[in-house]
Amino acid sequence: MKHAHVVLVLALTLLLAAQAGASERKTLRYGGGGQGTVVFDGPQHASKGFACKDCHLSLFDTAQKARIAYQEHFYGTSCFACHNQVNASRDCGSCHRKFSPAPLSVTFAMADSPQGLVPPPTPVKKTVADLQSPLVYEGASTIGTKIVPEAAKLFTEKTGVPFGNIGSAGAGAGLNAVAAGRVSFGGLASEMSDAEKARVVAWQVIGYDVLGVFVHPSNPVKNLRMDQLREIFTGRAGNWKQVGGPDLPIVIYSELLTGGRATVRAFKEMVLGNENYGKVVELDDAVDCIVDVAKDPGGITASSLSFATPGVAAAAVNGALPQKEAVQSGAYVLKRPLSLITLQPTGNIQAFFDFMMAPEGQAIVGKNFVPIK
Repeated sequence: MKHAHVVLVLALTLLLAAQAGASERKTLRYGGGGQGTVVFDGPQHASKGFACKDCHLSLFDTAQKARIAYQEHFYGTSCFACHNQVNASRDCGSCHRKFSPAPLSVTFAMADSPQGLVPPPTPVKKTVADLQSPLVYEGASTIGTKIVPEAAKLFTEKTGVPFGNIGSAGAGAGLNAVAAGRVSFGGLASEMSDAEKARVVAWQVIGYDVLGVFVHPSNPVKNLRMDQLREIFTGRAGNWKQVGGPDLPIVIYSELLTGGRATVRAFKEMVLGNENYGKVVELDDAVDCIVDVAKDPGGITASSLSFATPGVAAAAVNGALPQKEAVQSGAYVLKRPLSLITLQPTGNIQAFFDFMMAPEGQAIVGKNFVPIK
């Protein structure tokens, strides 16, 4: 078995080195360590005198040296064990700054960058089986209900790639489903933590969701400071008169606090910090919260602006209303990135990610959210 490992490592090295003089330039596309999707160019590395072992033997322990065969890189499988930040170093520069004095952007060009120095990977011809394999989504309801359905319909019309189930069980459920390989891709609606990044291979921010603070239209309190929001949602302020309103109990409506909902987590991080929510009325989803606030003069909820209805009023935060210009300028601070996540940033999944960053996909995002472009 040891001999087999040695043979595989030598074969890997020789095959990569042989690329320098080959007429067909092969490139490898995979999810980078926190830096997006990147392209690895074997011929370029070989022309500079580098072999696979220069990096791989410095990163892998003895038992792992022969686990990644050269051809496996093109299948989008084995390399994910390294480049999802679990086994290897978490950023590209940890290897490239060690082996090259050139800037990182030159030695390891980004695939999606117009300044990239390496050619894009050769497109893989789709088979009938590929086209018939449906893409499945689970994750943040803001993405699952307001973006993916329309985007999936248009994407299928353009490519023939079908979609299966489009779930909206929440960001936590989506992350677990992606990490377990149960779905093609998922969606998060909050800043990704290091722990979350470690569980996936690639992610793409496609826009920004604006969190609105909604009150009943009859409530005269239409502007709240961040410190007042903290007092309300921690439960320290239980009556609207404490924040300049009428003598009326404050009733907080929220999605399930332990349901893995991105809105709950994002609002806590942005407004409450290290403090916990106070007493709230927990409901299944954001739409239910909005509906109940529309019926309750003392009600308040924090929800995606995309769920707003005529029966509620969005309060200003620190004097800024949740409008596109205020979000883009930074005046309105309650916003969160909308990200697509996957374990397999290749084939139809990568094609859908690219579609979401194209004008048609960004136009869909812009109907309810602030697009990235």
